[in-house]
Amino acid sequence: MKLRELRINQRKTQSELAELAGITTPTISHIECNTFPPTIDTMVKVSKALGVELTDIDEFKQRIAA
Repeated sequence: MKLRELRINQRKTQSELAELAGITTPTISHIECNTFPPTIDTMVKVSKALGVELTDIDEFKQRIAA
C-alpha cells in the first residue's frame, strides 16, 4: 500500500507522522511524491511510526528491491 494511503487510513497528517518518526515533514512529502529515495534509516523510522513492516509500504518495497 502507498505511504499516503497508510498514513490517511491511520488518520495522521504528514506532520504527525514526521513527528512520530523523528524526521521532517518535507521528508514525508518527498517520500509520498517519490521525489527522492528514502534512506534505510528513514524507512525503518516511518514503518515503526505506522506500526507496519517495511514491505507493507510500496515506496519501500521498490527501494528494497533495487
